[in-house]
Amino acid sequence: MRDELARLAARWLDAGHTSADVHEHVLRGLPGAGTPVHRPGGLVRYLLREVPPRVLPQLVSSPSGPRLSSRLEGTRECSGDHVQPMLFRPVGDETLCARCASRAPDGPSPSSDPEGPGSARLPVGP
Repeated sequence: MRDELARLAARWLDAGHTSADVHEHVLRGLPGAGTPVHRPGGLVRYLLREVPPRVLPQLVSSPSGPRLSSRLEGTRECSGDHVQPMLFRPVGDETLCARCASRAPDGPSPSSDPEGPGSARLPVGP
């Protein structure tokens, strides 16, 4: 019986399954608590008889950086002057949110001013 069970387990390993896969499959096939097993070798032989194909997890090629949730896909960070990052959903190729676009004249953006709002001047000297 031991040789037969070893051959069955070897078929699983040859198919690409790990020993943990075999262990989990046998555990899932065991009867519930309190149910007597009169022939444990026969039960394990029955459970290992069919070798399912190995299903590998799909590796998704992720773009650089962390993956966004589906709610945030298609959003962009505003390049305007915000205390915290401001995400918006662009219609075209714009880089400013609606608020910054309505404030910004056609000239330089407020964020390009080195002493504009949000910048702090540190004291120099002793």
